[in-house]
Amino acid sequence: MKLIRDRKGQIRIIEAFFASLILMSCLALIPLTTIVTDHKGNLESTAQNVLISLNSNGHLAALIDAQNWAALKDCLESSLPLTTWFNLTVFDKNMNPLNPFPSSNAGAVSDKIASVTYICPSQTSAYTIYILQLQLSQVGS
Repeated sequence: MKLIRDRKGQIRIIEAFFASLILMSCLALIPLTTIVTDHKGNLESTAQNVLISLNSNGHLAALIDAQNWAALKDCLESSLPLTTWFNLTVFDKNMNPLNPFPSSNAGAVSDKIASVTYICPSQTSAYTIYILQLQLSQVGS
C-alpha cells in the first residue's frame, strides 16, 4: 500500500525522460559537418615520409654522393604509389642543382602539386649538405 502513495520516484523518471528528450532534440538540430579531404596536405606528408624513410640509414645520401641518379629515381618509384607523379631536384648548399636533369616519372598529372624541401646530410667524412625538393601530384585530384 505504501508503494502506491509514494510517487516521488515516478516524477523523477518522468523528469529524466523529458531531459533526455530535450537533449536528443538538440542533437538532431546540429547540422552534419562535411569532411573536406586535403589532398595537398596528404601528398606533403607522403613526400616527407618517403624522404625520411629512404634516408633513415643514409641510403639517400649515399646515392647522392655517388651521383647515381638512376638508382635514386628507382628508389622513389618503388616507394610511391603508381598513381603518384614525382619530380625530385637535388641542390647543394648554394642552391645549385646537382642532378643534370630532374628525376621524374612523367609529366604533372594535376594542377594540385605538393612540394616538400628536405635537408639531407652526407654520410662521408667531407660533411656536405644536400637540399632535396620533391614535388608530388596525384592522378585524379
